[in-house]
Amino acid sequence: MSNPTTDSKMYQTMHRQPDDLRRVLGDAGWGQAGAAAGLIAAADRVFVIGIGTSYHAALAGAWLLRAAGLDARAVSSFDFALYPESYPLRADDAVVIMAHTGVKQYSAASLARASEAGATIISVGSLTAEHPGSQRVLRTVEREQSAAYTSSHLTAMTVLAQVATALGERSGNAQVSQWRDALTALPDQVATVLARESEIEPVARLAVRGQVYAAAAGPNEATALELVIKAREAAYGRVDALAVEQFLHGPMVAVNAGDLAVLVNVAGAGASRVAEVAAVLAAMGARLWLVGDAAPGAPEATVFSLPSLPEDLSPLLAVVPMQILAYQMAVRNGTHPDTFRRDDPRYKDAFGLLKL
Repeated sequence: MSNPTTDSKMYQTMHRQPDDLRRVLGDAGWGQAGAAAGLIAAADRVFVIGIGTSYHAALAGAWLLRAAGLDARAVSSFDFALYPESYPLRADDAVVIMAHTGVKQYSAASLARASEAGATIISVGSLTAEHPGSQRVLRTVEREQSAAYTSSHLTAMTVLAQVATALGERSGNAQVSQWRDALTALPDQVATVLARESEIEPVARLAVRGQVYAAAAGPNEATALELVIKAREAAYGRVDALAVEQFLHGPMVAVNAGDLAVLVNVAGAGASRVAEVAAVLAAMGARLWLVGDAAPGAPEATVFSLPSLPEDLSPLLAVVPMQILAYQMAVRNGTHPDTFRRDDPRYKDAFGLLKL
């Protein structure tokens, strides 16, 4: 296998994110968000659908849309397509399909199901993705050339944040209508995080030596889960993640001294509980990496500070250190993040046995 370098598509795309965000957050991007908001504003329920990294975008997106006043819930496209009795659709519902490439079979099946039900459909995809039946395709970035998606994920979440902001501005939601200013600052904040990548190198050295656990509260559950996908597909790392309270109720007993624990610790309703879990992990002897804020009970933890954002928007920034960690783990493991392990003939042949 060839070792990754800064020539890898993952690395290049990751560092292109500030420019991609500036384009998405331009006038045309806000225009498409406003049009989408008009389509779903009156929906009785909103199903946000995705698979893989797009499911994590759906999780974060559902939080954003709920903050704007919609009854939104995230569902995997696999479940939505194959278990319709559990997710009955009505014509007054809206379905948001998160599908970067537009070629995954269950996302396509979900789109077809929504169309047959007469639901309002909007979708989020690349500049060239085809989403037959969608009434508004919200465009993000060019199709990613690395298997480890970075910018497409961040811009997909950003697009839904724009839709939520537009909804808040329409309804007079005082909290959400202020998000436009926070989103305007996001490209420069992401650029600053990317410029600090050397701070994450010591964490990556720890991560490749053993077990990694990640946890977070509220909307950042999606951030912790995204680390799993990124680190596993890019570096074949041993990473597990759960919502922080779920992690506490059982899985935490498996933590051993020297394991790396990654906690997203940002201001919000769950912050005090995350800080308590950090203290427990420190007492167990885990090595702690806190993304966001320090925790008083874990003074020895390594902290990657982030500027304060409204909690529902915080995954848009907190995910970037996770991307960097996954890439740097790949560098240290000698794995190539772009290939989905298809540079190994055994895995290439195995993946050929099914259709994603």
